[in-house]
Amino acid sequence: MRKIAVAAVAASLAVSVHSPSAAQTVPALPDPATITVPDLSGSADPAVVSNGWKYFFFRRDGVGFAEAHADFTDCFRFLGANDWSTVKLGRFVPWDSNPGKKGEYMPNPYGLVGSLIGAMIEGTLVRRDLQAKMRRCMEPRGYTRYGVAEEIWEKVTALPRDQSIAVLAKIASGPGFGGKVPVK
Repeated sequence: MRKIAVAAVAASLAVSVHSPSAAQTVPALPDPATITVPDLSGSADPAVVSNGWKYFFFRRDGVGFAEAHADFTDCFRFLGANDWSTVKLGRFVPWDSNPGKKGEYMPNPYGLVGSLIGAMIEGTLVRRDLQAKMRRCMEPRGYTRYGVAEEIWEKVTALPRDQSIAVLAKIASGPGFGGKVPVK
């Protein structure tokens, strides 16, 4: 009886895996000619390069748009699901609580001043979290960081996810710009 049950489960899995409805749809690769890249000509400025540890784009010699797009798409899965914001300061869960259990409201133990300080540094934490995850994913693939102006970085990262990936892939596979960020 147990062998029959195992065989039935295996057969149903085989059917569901090979059925066309179970196949995941992969979004079509955008046409690189339709993607607008911001002006990166000011990226060679020494002040921009020295600030490149904060604001940077990746580039790799010899990579095509399709490969760069696939690399960025793969690396973006490590970021937050909805947008670039991956850091949330209110992550504390006491040991005695159960997941899904409705807890009591607990005000910020640091008061109004603590909330204000937290709000001031949260943007920096979000940016650093994003960049650390992208560096850990893109640098082992052979990509190099190039410094860009803060306004340009903000403009590209503010785009919706698919558009941002497309712009970053076009930059990564395009001609060289600016200066490499020195490794510290």
